[in-house]
Amino acid sequence: MNRLIFILALALLAGIIFLITGRNRRQIKRIPPGMSILCQPPGKRYVLYALGVMVLVVVGFFSVLFVMDGAPEEAIGMWGLCVGMAVLVFVLMIFCGNVMARECTYFDQERIQIERAFRKPKTFAWENIRRIDGGFDRKVNLYLADGTKILTADISMVNYETFCQMVKVRCPEAVKGYYLSQAYDRPNKRILRYGSEYYVLAIIGLMMLGIYVAALLSSDGNIFLQELFKQRSSFSEIFSVWFAPVCGVVSLIGLFMLCNTNIRYFEEKMTVKFPLRRKKDVYWRNIRRIEGIAVQVNGRKVWKKLRLYTDDTVYKLNVGYLTYGKDDFFAALQKMAKRYEIPWTTEIR
Repeated sequence: MNRLIFILALALLAGIIFLITGRNRRQIKRIPPGMSILCQPPGKRYVLYALGVMVLVVVGFFSVLFVMDGAPEEAIGMWGLCVGMAVLVFVLMIFCGNVMARECTYFDQERIQIERAFRKPKTFAWENIRRIDGGFDRKVNLYLADGTKILTADISMVNYETFCQMVKVRCPEAVKGYYLSQAYDRPNKRILRYGSEYYVLAIIGLMMLGIYVAALLSSDGNIFLQELFKQRSSFSEIFSVWFAPVCGVVSLIGLFMLCNTNIRYFEEKMTVKFPLRRKKDVYWRNIRRIEGIAVQVNGRKVWKKLRLYTDDTVYKLNVGYLTYGKDDFFAALQKMAKRYEIPWTTEIR
């Protein structure tokens, strides 16, 4: 029995190694010569594989305990159902991971080749792409002249930055139309603010506070608090009581700051709004100098801070956390710096 379990464990380990390394090698070999690949990162596929393996291992462990316990006849049916479901989940996760690996996009200076699972590859010339929407800082959608969407690429994909640069170079008219639509068709979108991930964290903290308040409103909660303050409590008990309200208060303050921190920009000026301060209008023509601080991340420049110098004051913008609309804001800022001949210096750290 022990030998059989050892052999099954070795077979499972060999299968995992094959899934991780074999699929990557085949994916690399399918890249056409002279082209780059745009695909989902291997980590997403590994998560699916790991989920299937984990379910199979857990069910296998309890199956071994079940057999060692004598395998009662009245539980054999349920045990068989659990094993069948575990195998089904394992196969399904492998299938989903392989489908994800098959969905790749290849591109070069002349064309873009899109491959999808169970479909024939499609090739388009860059000239056929007539419209772009979304946002280069998050995701971008490509459309043909008849409005057919051919591709959606997001920031989590491998070579996303390279792909966006290629789109900007090979589809200048579509990119120009994209920025014009951002500027005129949807002026309310010309905003730089905190990303949605910060709002999600704040909402989670408020949910914790709501659950805590609901628990206190019950009779058991009141009794627990009374007993807690009567006797000398340990650190873990104090921590468990105060963790949720502290997180809730911090999240409430954070949500207030998130909602009151943004930069709206227009053709003539930009409006800077910070918490507990009045809105300030900064006209592009009044900016005398721009200083930027950036860092190198995986070979690309990521902006962290900006300083805008005017005759009256210096505006310090922490753009490292203002991720929503960041790409569009810097495109507009570079355009205005060129129009009004504003000196711009960059410090790379």
